[in-house]
Amino acid sequence: MKSTNKQKTNVKKFENNPFYITTNGITLLAESAQGIFFLFIGLAILNFLMNDSPEPSQPAFESMTATLQTWTASEWLLIGGSVSIIIFAMFMIYTLFEGVAAYTSVQLARNKTVAVREAFRVAFEHLWAFFWLRIIVFTKVLLWSLLVVIPGIIMAIKYSLAGAAFFDPDKNLRGNAAVQESIRMTKNAWITTFAANALFNIMTLGAISTLVSTSVNSILYRQYADSGDTKPNAHWLSWVTLFSPLLLVGLLIILIIGLVAAGVILQAPFNSLFEKN
Repeated sequence: MKSTNKQKTNVKKFENNPFYITTNGITLLAESAQGIFFLFIGLAILNFLMNDSPEPSQPAFESMTATLQTWTASEWLLIGGSVSIIIFAMFMIYTLFEGVAAYTSVQLARNKTVAVREAFRVAFEHLWAFFWLRIIVFTKVLLWSLLVVIPGIIMAIKYSLAGAAFFDPDKNLRGNAAVQESIRMTKNAWITTFAANALFNIMTLGAISTLVSTSVNSILYRQYADSGDTKPNAHWLSWVTLFSPLLLVGLLIILIIGLVAAGVILQAPFNSLFEKN
């Protein structure tokens, strides 16, 4: 009887509103990991400025194409090798920042403060193991997506806490074990997990995705660890967030069909007028 009452208490304390999950997480991040908070804000601004940069003009593109056509095989090998190294370095840098975010999430979930230097030190020490975890997650999501896109999206959501489980010192999980722990923790709550990560990303067009995921995971990791398999049903806002992309696509299709139909209707009188003349 006591265990039942305890389960009810846990469910009552569980925050399932995706808006409050995100805002509570952002507040926690700003208070307990200020350096990380401002770092992710800076990265969001930098990403916005890079995406806003002008595209190369047509003459510049044609000049570059003409230059590429004059390259020899040895030059192509040299450039190809250099580009491969740069791409790999970028992947590792991205993995490092992902590790910083995951480590920060689990530390905040444990009610601890996080310094920038500490987060980068721990993430760098486990860089290769965490890189292998990202490869496992990517491969699993890709294989699920080959069946149908939707299962791939669902499984990506269920894998979203694998990074936090990886850096949890109480669990010390690596590779597929961290992935399985994420699946266990998100059981019966994948819609809440999706909505909490997607709501603010939809509103900001993904401009602060790293900030949002770090904040959300800190709240969800703590709640899922405390609640086990017993979780409340998804909040109505989670369902709205889940179906809003489909609704937007549907409205866009209706708008396009309406514009095409209006063009056909308006064009008919002009065609008949020209035929008479």
